[in-house]
Amino acid sequence: MRLTFKCLSCLLALTFSVAVPAAAPAVPATAAGARLSSAAPVEVASVEGITEYRLPNGLRILLAPDAAQPVTTVNMTYLVGSRHENYGETGMAHLLEHLLFKGTPALPGNTIAQELTRRGMQFNGTTAFDRTNYYESFTASEENLDWALKMEADRMVNSFVAREALDSEMTVVRNEMERAENNPGGVLMQQMRSAAYRWHNYGKAPIGARSDVEHVAIGNLQDFYRRYYQPDNAVLAVAGKFEVAATLARIGKHFGAIPRPARTLPAQYTVEPPQEGAREITLRRVGDSQVVAVQYHIAPGAHPDAVAMQLLADILSDGSGGRLYKALVESGKASWQFGSVSSMKDPGSVLFGAGLSKSKDLEVARQTLEAQVEGFAERPVTEVELERARTRMLNGYERLLENPSGYAVALSEAIAKGDWRLLLIARQQAERVTLADLQRVAQNYLRASNRTLGRFVPLDMPGDKPAEAPASASVPAAPDIAALVAAYQAKPAKAAVPAFDPSPDNIEAHTLRGKLANGMQFALLPKPSRGQTVNGMLILRMGDVNNLQGLDAAGSLTAAMLMRGTLRLERQQIADRLNALRAVVSIQGDAESVNVRFEARRETLAETLALLREILREPSLPAAEFETLRANAIAGVESGLSQPETVASNALGRHSNPYELGDPRYVPTTQENIAALRQLRLADLRYFHTRFYGASHGQAVLVGDFDREAAQAQLATLFGDWQAQAPYARVDRPFVPLTPARLTRETPGKANAIYLAALPIELTSNSPDYPALVIANRVFGGNALKGRLADRLRQRDGISYSVGSFVQVGALDTNGRFGMQALYAPQNLDKLKRGVEEELSRLTDTGITPEELAQARSGLLQLGTLSRTSDSALAGALANQLFLGRTMRFVTEHEQAIATATVEQVNAVIRRYLDPARVVHVYAGDFSVTAAQNAGATMKADSAATEATPAP
Repeated sequence: MRLTFKCLSCLLALTFSVAVPAAAPAVPATAAGARLSSAAPVEVASVEGITEYRLPNGLRILLAPDAAQPVTTVNMTYLVGSRHENYGETGMAHLLEHLLFKGTPALPGNTIAQELTRRGMQFNGTTAFDRTNYYESFTASEENLDWALKMEADRMVNSFVAREALDSEMTVVRNEMERAENNPGGVLMQQMRSAAYRWHNYGKAPIGARSDVEHVAIGNLQDFYRRYYQPDNAVLAVAGKFEVAATLARIGKHFGAIPRPARTLPAQYTVEPPQEGAREITLRRVGDSQVVAVQYHIAPGAHPDAVAMQLLADILSDGSGGRLYKALVESGKASWQFGSVSSMKDPGSVLFGAGLSKSKDLEVARQTLEAQVEGFAERPVTEVELERARTRMLNGYERLLENPSGYAVALSEAIAKGDWRLLLIARQQAERVTLADLQRVAQNYLRASNRTLGRFVPLDMPGDKPAEAPASASVPAAPDIAALVAAYQAKPAKAAVPAFDPSPDNIEAHTLRGKLANGMQFALLPKPSRGQTVNGMLILRMGDVNNLQGLDAAGSLTAAMLMRGTLRLERQQIADRLNALRAVVSIQGDAESVNVRFEARRETLAETLALLREILREPSLPAAEFETLRANAIAGVESGLSQPETVASNALGRHSNPYELGDPRYVPTTQENIAALRQLRLADLRYFHTRFYGASHGQAVLVGDFDREAAQAQLATLFGDWQAQAPYARVDRPFVPLTPARLTRETPGKANAIYLAALPIELTSNSPDYPALVIANRVFGGNALKGRLADRLRQRDGISYSVGSFVQVGALDTNGRFGMQALYAPQNLDKLKRGVEEELSRLTDTGITPEELAQARSGLLQLGTLSRTSDSALAGALANQLFLGRTMRFVTEHEQAIATATVEQVNAVIRRYLDPARVVHVYAGDFSVTAAQNAGATMKADSAATEATPAP
């Protein structure tokens, strides 16, 4: 489950709570009714393809049909979050979120998780300050939709909120708390929020106080559930492919029988008074980097100032050229900077900050941060800054509203603020906001008297000085949401997009594959898409095992530098050009390959591809950007020095690694990584690009709404003549047997520990054994809530918030891995070891059951279909197929093998490959504290025994 502390995405910050206004008026209630056998939903409003209905019991329903992709999303939002908790009850909303997966009389035990897994559904529950939501995204079918609706209706009022369920989940929630404690930055932000909100519940973390969670009375939790989990306090959204009339009938059938409750919800009337002076806190604990941050109260989410504040946050914290980036990162005063807006029903907050290595001056960074954030009077917003931020925001809204699954879940945030249409109203406000609006908002809210300053200083750093305090911000009241909705000028609903069958055979029939003159492979799949979007993937492959010796750092930073300037465009100009094209580009790479993912529109595809050619072939690799990037990379490596995840992963990667320093397959230590980065020079990057970059061994894929002939011709023009100087041969990674071992790594001061394990498997994905191994992994630990590992460590023992297993098997090398991972508290190390070893032994001794096979098969096949409905994922899959010489026929055969696998086949594969005696186990955490506690307990016990023994 996930806790949400801010808006789902910056585009949804319809209201960036910049003041402390009162809550918006509630939606008028419908008349109460007695229990109904069923009820017909009544249409209330329809805006831009989203239609609201109401049941007599008060349930609000939002339907957004879109048949372009065979995916349906069900999202249930309850208007209850941590804001509604009373004294001594912190964490109650989050606890309930966990318990709603614990079953009902009709779905007992682990049935909900089992069914979600069997149906291949993507699902989660999240708790925020103002709301709790549960969603399921799945392959569209009448049966799946009916089950999801019936399940949500059932657990609304029939969930087992019992002492037994609470006890079993308590240690899981505690482990979630401990995971959060491992992140000093996150702890700092929560302590800043607590300092900023002295009266309002926004000052308390949704996960709650440990003492409240551990001592919660089950009667109180049941009362909380019965009070808030009712139809008149919920909004159900269904988006994607479905039949409207049939879905309304199902909703009436499953939800209409729930009576409207007689209770009246308690009023939420606490208003945080204006802050009358700067506040500050300093956090000191184990860490590898310093952090400084500033937070300011802002208006409620529905207030018009909210959009202006979101735009200001973008102007300040944009990573390609925002004011903070230029003042802090480019100047070398900090290694990274950030900004976020918490947009909520009541007045929220905006946060800005910077991270820096221990060697940098925290006070210099603080002074620069405050001067930039509070300096709009001296340096007003420019027209260029406003239009740049506005374009980014509107592009983000456009992408969101073209993704039914995404906005079905995103609607939860708008609903929590007062009305689902606030999502659309915010977009309209962004279109209309002026320079004068931004200037007024900046000078009202971003002032010293409204500031809460936070510093994180690692324990071995010197202390800091406190900050000063000036005069109060004016925080407006929340607007009348009904008036806002009435005044909204809706845009026309977008035309329906023809459905596209995501079966492997249909994809193959519509895909054109070929080669350019230089050997670059391409795959082109024209298909209908909402918003005429095109998703693409370009992969460049380079070098060989000999000519790449010692070039890991150079290769990685060369890829990271590509978006920072070309011979004609500076970094900011590239970002502006992409915004104007309504395109998104992401580049990642290392010494062996560069992966470029992008999204454009039909009408901007040609210009986007031309810009990508310039970025890839003509980078300027500016010196100033290189110094900034290298400093950031070093700080990034240093920040992981004491993190259990980083330490464990490095220990596992280095164990039995047969390669020498400099080999592309070598796993360096953290210190070796830092040394390589420090030795790197700009000339190394320029050499690497000149010698290794080229397209002749690469792949280009387009999926979406485009003209195939024009795209093929343009790819040939842009990349068909691009050859690398250095020879290319894929770096082989042959099977390496690992010496079985138990490796323990200490990470002092960390409340949470991590377990990683690897078992070497000599296998490729072409092997007939591979599908059976995938099934075995799914049964054992391939799902978050359901699987033998989750059943044992999360559901039964309650010691791990996140646990699972995975299979990593390539197509060309036999160097496969079966792996396991789990988060846990260090004091539960023995329980973890016992649980993992017993479950792995049980798997190899007795194998899987027919029921487990059926559930795994169903889940895997539906997940496969679901993945092919994403054009971005499909582009990546087609690129991989080009490289491997495969077609969609491989997917068909793989899924057929899964569909026809037998229990005997799967169990034979388990016995063949999963030998518990060959596992490498890694445990990273602060085990010294646990040992000391155990020793202390032993000493106390010995002492007590001595005192109780009569003298001779």
